[in-house]
Amino acid sequence: MKFIVDRMLGRLARWLRIFGYDTLEIKKQENEDDILLEIAERDGRILISRDMVLIRRAMKRGIRAYLVQSLDIIEQLKEMQKEFNIKSDPEMERCSLCNSIIRRVEPAEMELIKEKEYVYPVRFENGTEFWICDRCGQVYWQGKHWENIKEMVNKLKG
Repeated sequence: MKFIVDRMLGRLARWLRIFGYDTLEIKKQENEDDILLEIAERDGRILISRDMVLIRRAMKRGIRAYLVQSLDIIEQLKEMQKEFNIKSDPEMERCSLCNSIIRRVEPAEMELIKEKEYVYPVRFENGTEFWICDRCGQVYWQGKHWENIKEMVNKLKG
């Protein structure tokens, strides 16, 4: 299942990526609705938006689309579960920033990670596993933010 979301739902896009779903997000630009529709149609993506007019346009073109009701991220994710039966288990599979596939960093590649200012040296000493996005360079590991992700998942499931 592949999604495309408008810029009003950037947080939802990131969470869908965390759950392993291929989710494009369009940033503010001229003709952004037309671009969303074109990409959804071309790539067979489900259009997700809070814009009723956009959703209607999509449906008239035969594009599968869903109108998100809630402003709350937990409720939005619950809507996605109900509508699309999405799984809510976090995966180290997609870059939450750019949607590309991430890969595990091999021991011989640790210099790539050491160049990142936001990765603390103590992480290297305790054998932390890292993942990297070859497209945007973002580095991931299961640190404090992973605990926050799991807490959010528990709220979603609870």
